[in-house]
Parts: sequence; C-alpha cells; structure tokens
Amino acid sequence: MACGIEEFVKTATKEQKDVLFKIFKLGEQEQKLANEVNKIRDSVKSGIYSDGYGITVCEDADDVAVISAGPREKLENVRREIKNYMLKAVKLGMGDLGFIERNYEHYVGEPLPYKR
Repeated sequence: MACGIEEFVKTATKEQKDVLFKIFKLGEQEQKLANEVNKIRDSVKSGIYSDGYGITVCEDADDVAVISAGPREKLENVRREIKNYMLKAVKLGMGDLGFIERNYEHYVGEPLPYKR
C-alpha cells in the first residue's frame, strides 16, 4: 500500500530525504523544459518562434526539431537523472511512496521490482 510523503519524512534517513528532494527538484526542471519544448512545437501554428531575444521562422516539424534540439537534450538528461534517482529510491526502500509507485515505470521503463 502506498505511503504518503508526510508520513515517510517523519522516519526517513538523511539519504532518503536527499533523494526525495532531488527528485522533486528535477521534476520542477523537467516541467520547465517540457513547457519550453511545447511552446516551440506550438509556434508552428503561427509560423514564428520567439525566445524573448529574437524571432525565428518555425513553419514545420524540421524547424521545430532544430529550434528545440537544445531544450530537448536537456529534458532527456533531466529524465535520465530522474530515472537514476528513482532506481536509488527503490534501493533505499522508498518504493512504497505513492509518487514512486505512480511514476517509476514511466521513468525507468519497467514495473517496480516487487510488482512484476
């Protein structure tokens, strides 16, 4: 059964708390980068993309791929880090946390070890 974060933090070790904090921080970065990539994809509708510093023609999927290459690479790196911290969290006995149960398979690509 899933455990709530509030309950967990009361008895968590420093290492477990650090992993939890890192996953949340990476999740914030992931959201920001995903929004940036989506903004670039949405700019195809208007035909231009502006990052606040300049305007770039963005008329098709090729333009989106070129313009979003940097943010997409950063996003993939953040997701890779989240995967590694998810694996570490399970090794540290944090697999019963609700958000780990809900997100583990998405980031790691396989079910939680004890749910296979």
